[in-house]
This record gives sequence, C-alpha cells and structure tokens, in this order.
Amino acid sequence: MLDTLKLEISNAIVYLKEQKMRFLNKGNISIVDRSNNLIVSEPGDPNVVPEPANILITDLSGNVIEGSGQPIQNFTTHLEIYRTFPNTGAIVHSHGMYTTAWAQSGRDIPVYGTSHFDYFKDAIPCTRAITASEAEDYGTAAGHCIVEIFEKKSLSPDATPAVLLFQHGAYVWGENAMEAANRCVALEQLAMLAYLTEKINPDIKDLQRNISPASL
Repeated sequence: MLDTLKLEISNAIVYLKEQKMRFLNKGNISIVDRSNNLIVSEPGDPNVVPEPANILITDLSGNVIEGSGQPIQNFTTHLEIYRTFPNTGAIVHSHGMYTTAWAQSGRDIPVYGTSHFDYFKDAIPCTRAITASEAEDYGTAAGHCIVEIFEKKSLSPDATPAVLLFQHGAYVWGENAMEAANRCVALEQLAMLAYLTEKINPDIKDLQRNISPASL
C-alpha cells in the first residue's frame, strides 16, 4: 500500500514538472493514509530526487517513520487541511506564476467562463494575511487561514478543492495525487485566463451569477 502511494507521488511530481508547475523545485505534494494515520510526502529537501525510494512516511506529528531527512516545509498546513476536509486524499502546493500573482494580489480568482466549472464550482478564494504573531508557526497559521476562508464564505472543499494563500501560493487537493495534480495544472490555466480576460475587458463582471454548472 505505502509503496503504491510512494510511486503515486513520484509520478505526480514528474507530471507537474512536465507541465512546468515546479519552477525551481518550488512546491510540494502529500498523500494521507487515513486507515494508518500516516502522511506520505516528498522529501523536504528540494535537492533530493523525489523518486519512490526517497519518499517519506511520517506520522501525524511529522515524525519520520520511513525514509531520511525532514518532512515538507508546509507539513502542518497539509495536516490541517486533511483534518478539516475529510474527503481529501492528497494535496498539491504550488507556486505557479499566475496563481501566485493572484495570491500576491490578495484576490479571489473569479468565475469568468464555463471552463472554470469543469474543475471548481465557485471562485477560488484567497485567504487573509497571516498576522505577525501567527507567523511564528507559519504552517499551522496557513492551515487555519485556509479553513477559516472556507467557513467564512460557506464553501464546500469538495466542490471547490483549491485555495490561494495570501502572498504565498496555491493549495489544491483531490482524492489522490494525480487528481490533485491535474486540478493544480487546471487552476494555473484558469488563473492565466482570468488575468487575460481582465486585460482584454477591464469592465468584465464575475459571470457566476449568470451561468451555473446545471446550465452547461
């Protein structure tokens, strides 16, 4: 089982690199094994090749059970998402150019067309800023901010499985690693389309109120 999950993560990373979603090795990915309370993730050191033999197995406290090195930097952020969104099986964190630009601007990615609904049923929310006092435990604070924005906007993490962390990047999730990776690539494309849409027509309005998944 765990060997299969290690291979799944390794294959997802290869795919993300092929799709140019791992610029300078930024970002990370994990899978949760809920039956055994374990997290499978790539090594925290970006210089370590994330092949199956180097994938880490940790407990829910971040203690390494199998493999060598430290867990991913955003381990506690991933953990908070897994704890709060029970249908999540895998998480991809990325720093794609367009998704990160929206995150740095502090804006949600609006619904500007039907392509958005192929993957996400609402605008992609952007969290608030992490405060100076919270920054002492940045990873946990990031997780709290992500959960907070979904509660504040009454969003379903299953219908809209993505979020922008203000001034940072994107988190995207799914039932498995490849589903999360595919959604991550789709989110980057949608972020680019939304940016271009606003450049072409600065007066464009969020079309979500005019179109819905049911009408497609």
